[in-house]
Amino acid sequence: MATESRLHQLFPTLVQTSTIENSQALNEKLLRGVEAIRKVTPNTKPDDWTCSVYTTLHSPIELLETDPFTLLKPIILQEVQRYANATGIHAPAEHLRILDAWLNVYAKGDSQELHIHQNSVFSGIYYIKAPEGCADVQFQSPMVDTMISPPIFETTELNSTAAYIPAQEGRMILFRSHLRHAVLQNETDDDRISLAFNLDIA
Repeated sequence: MATESRLHQLFPTLVQTSTIENSQALNEKLLRGVEAIRKVTPNTKPDDWTCSVYTTLHSPIELLETDPFTLLKPIILQEVQRYANATGIHAPAEHLRILDAWLNVYAKGDSQELHIHQNSVFSGIYYIKAPEGCADVQFQSPMVDTMISPPIFETTELNSTAAYIPAQEGRMILFRSHLRHAVLQNETDDDRISLAFNLDIA
């Protein structure tokens, strides 16, 4: 019998949540921008998405170079720098490069299937509008691909295969782009509006 045993938490999956200062005033401006874009920009949802959602993902709009969304750009860079530092990743601010950004508007019944963000290092979500009770974002553990899943007697952070983070107005979520995630079905009558983005290190 072992005289001493110790558990080592190796290869942790880190997700950062930040509450953005003065987000109410910021979101009021962003919502006006969302309304303006939706009036002139059709839904560019990719054909291989099985979900229903309004998105500007494949539109020609450079969102973070467009007012009022330019207000988010320095906030994104600051928070990604914070996340990189916390995870020990060498990502000097001058080498961070925003690759793309797009809007996702989830009406009642809308959702998004599990996916990753390819060809980037960091990904994030910022919530412009999040009605009470709207859909969480689900993150899936890489352990879900384990060949054989043993029975468990208690679900903990050490053995769970999924985690859920509520959508909250003014919240920014950052994660590594390889981490699979999804948006559960929106059951609220009001729209759930987020801005998603990807970055790499130049």
